[in-house]
Amino acid sequence: MGVRELGLGRPTELSRLSLYWVKAPVWLKWGAVIGLVQVFAIATYGPLGVSTAYPQFVGFVLDKIFPGFAEHQLYLREIGAKIGWEVMLVFGLFIGALLSHGLNRLSISSNQKLDVAPVCVVGFEGSRLRRYARAFVGGFLFIFGARLAGGCTTGHMLSGLTQMAISGLVFSASAFGSGTLVAWFFFREPKK
Repeated sequence: MGVRELGLGRPTELSRLSLYWVKAPVWLKWGAVIGLVQVFAIATYGPLGVSTAYPQFVGFVLDKIFPGFAEHQLYLREIGAKIGWEVMLVFGLFIGALLSHGLNRLSISSNQKLDVAPVCVVGFEGSRLRRYARAFVGGFLFIFGARLAGGCTTGHMLSGLTQMAISGLVFSASAFGSGTLVAWFFFREPKK
């Protein structure tokens, strides 16, 4: 449906733009939203990042259990052992994933089976515990690597590429390349 069919008369630039937005693919819309959030974050606070939230939260908890713990840790003195926006962002990501899962369960009918795609469980068929263990180990290795690299995909890819940082460009190319190799190696279609 075009602008004229909507009864808006002669198309204006704004009406053309809104029509393009309606017809745009979903990935492009969410990419634009992420870009706007990134611009807002850099303008008001600084670049977005997630992996720093983990040591901040652990430092905060340990400092409450053992008073003075954080002031004796050089890294925690640098980043701060606090519940800041980064920690709240991580909690929000977790809550959002739970909500998405719950809403997905509600949206399927009772006669449909909710299951993971076969390509995701090659070598782990029939064992939910093995899949969870693999996901946990993968997540741990991911966050460990993120801390070694001085930032995660949010910090290096989203924020780093936005600022055209060399570290962001190198990390992004490395992440996409290694991710492609790992996916090719581990996630194969089941043999029929």
